[in-house]
Amino acid sequence: MAIPESQFERWSNRGAVMPAKQTHESIRTALDCYDWPNGKPEVYLQGSYKNNTNIRSDSDVDVVVQLDSVFMSNLTEEQKLRFGFTKATYSWRDFREDVKKALINYCDSSKVREGKKTLKVQTPYLPGDVVVCIQYRKYPSNANSADDYVESMTFYVSSEDPWVVNFPKLHYQNGVEKNQRTNEWYKPTIRMFKNACTYLIDQGAP
Repeated sequence: MAIPESQFERWSNRGAVMPAKQTHESIRTALDCYDWPNGKPEVYLQGSYKNNTNIRSDSDVDVVVQLDSVFMSNLTEEQKLRFGFTKATYSWRDFREDVKKALINYCDSSKVREGKKTLKVQTPYLPGDVVVCIQYRKYPSNANSADDYVESMTFYVSSEDPWVVNFPKLHYQNGVEKNQRTNEWYKPTIRMFKNACTYLIDQGAP
């Protein structure tokens, strides 16, 4: 059976934004109340709510909590010495424990639990997936300056695949530019396909 154009139009619409904004602000408030030992972290959205590709069935809000005073990189030991970098005394694990404490202090322990990659936070609005990470700097092989890098972030998962490196800020910027190049059709098209996929699953399609 053919799908009417009006259905595609509905599928291209964005889901509710306010609950995600409230979830983000709630988590940010919890972190702002904490006495950080190594500088206040950067807190920002990633995923579908940040990229304007969320649909009605999307629930969990991805919130990145990033420490910039400590970082990892692809530099060689010789390059680190040349740029004057030294080993940090405050580790990613230390930071993750502080983030967890901050959330529990504000929300109470029943609202915060461990996930494989994130801290799961139950807020009055939507569930939050908190990605605890430190800054990652990707340098060119011939880097001549400590400032010559592309910023990303990294976090630890397991001994099998220990450090995950993602580029959420670059991903967002690339999406904005692609949306502009396509006369703002790119993101509605993503939402349309996401909704179509959800519809097929609900209909029991193989």
